[in-house]
Amino acid sequence: MNARGWISKITAAAKGLVARLRRKPRPAMIGTPPSARKIPAVPADPAEHAVQFAHTWADRLEHHVEGRMHALDIPENQIGASDLEHGVPWRVFFPHERTGGGNVPGGRITVDSGVLNPELNAEKYGPQYGSLWKKARLRDRIDSIIVHEYEEAKGVSHEEAVARAPDTELPVRHQVREILRAMSEGQTDRGRG
Repeated sequence: MNARGWISKITAAAKGLVARLRRKPRPAMIGTPPSARKIPAVPADPAEHAVQFAHTWADRLEHHVEGRMHALDIPENQIGASDLEHGVPWRVFFPHERTGGGNVPGGRITVDSGVLNPELNAEKYGPQYGSLWKKARLRDRIDSIIVHEYEEAKGVSHEEAVARAPDTELPVRHQVREILRAMSEGQTDRGRG
């Protein structure tokens, strides 16, 4: 075989290889579309989306939030509360609430769907807080809510709990203290205005 024959064979082999390596377009969707599976559309409002997501994943969020409370050494008698209005005798995660968290008489601490809202309290506590909250890991958001509610459960006002939270004795990460500090500074700045 002469040089032209070899070049022709190499060219043909290269073209065949390129054709095999070329990606085939993927189908737009595989399987039944979400609308046919009765999966509701994602709401445009972040708070509504947080509530919808919280209801869908309530069992997993319940488990995760309870684990975070134990990791932060929250006393057992302060973890969770009853939700008799919704037929649940005890829970730590309230998917239908939107404030981030709460505490009930006796100092019992809860977390709610607000922890999933990337815009939670951004207007109330300012842009520094809003930016940190939006970028924060879910773990850090949950921990910051727990710390705030823990401080508030000591019998102080909401404002005093916001001021105390960055200096908590609970074993939290630096990122959590940053969120709580920005919240405290935002409260102070807004209080002057």
